[in-house]
Amino acid sequence: MDPKARQRLDVFITHMRQSIPGSPDMHRFMDFVIAVHRENLAASVEEVLDVTMESSLPEHISVRLAMLFGHGLELLKQYDEVRG
Repeated sequence: MDPKARQRLDVFITHMRQSIPGSPDMHRFMDFVIAVHRENLAASVEEVLDVTMESSLPEHISVRLAMLFGHGLELLKQYDEVRG
């Protein structure tokens, strides 16, 4: 995983562990997904899953975040293609 992507994901995880999961956490995660896409950072679904699992987040949350990451990147790629 690109170090810049890892840093952004670590910031999200740190904030998520310090608060009750909710809307601000999802905004931070979406900011991470957008940054990975916009800055063309190397990060895979598997890497996001590995990092979140290593961070002591519950497994079901880690899996959901990895899936959201993958879907988010696909959506942004399709959006770029449609916009031309």
